[in-house]
Amino acid sequence: MTLLDKVSLIVLGGAVVGAAFTTVALYVVLVLAGVSPDEAAGRSLIYGAIIGLSFLIPVYMIRVLVDRFILSKVRHMTEVITRITDGEVNAKVDIESEDEIGKMAEAFERMRRSLKLLMSKAKQG
Repeated sequence: MTLLDKVSLIVLGGAVVGAAFTTVALYVVLVLAGVSPDEAAGRSLIYGAIIGLSFLIPVYMIRVLVDRFILSKVRHMTEVITRITDGEVNAKVDIESEDEIGKMAEAFERMRRSLKLLMSKAKQG
């Protein structure tokens, strides 16, 4: 299970719990307002489902954006790091951004070049 999957499950779980609490609270309010328990149950379930969906759709959209703009870069760096550990020191991290991941990619690229230089010196000497 990926990090994004874990975060998504936590957020989705919170959305479901929130919708459940809202459904129960709405049921209680409707019954206290004089609506019959059967009708209150039906209404609160319908509104609870609508509220649940209104949470799930934005959460899914946020998940897609996080995957596209953050985790795809992390996956790329992981692939390049794996290739370098397998001896392919010419593998480059091609991430152009001004955020923390971009800075980490720049630092890793400097480290990769230093490693490549050290390996070429070791082969010569």
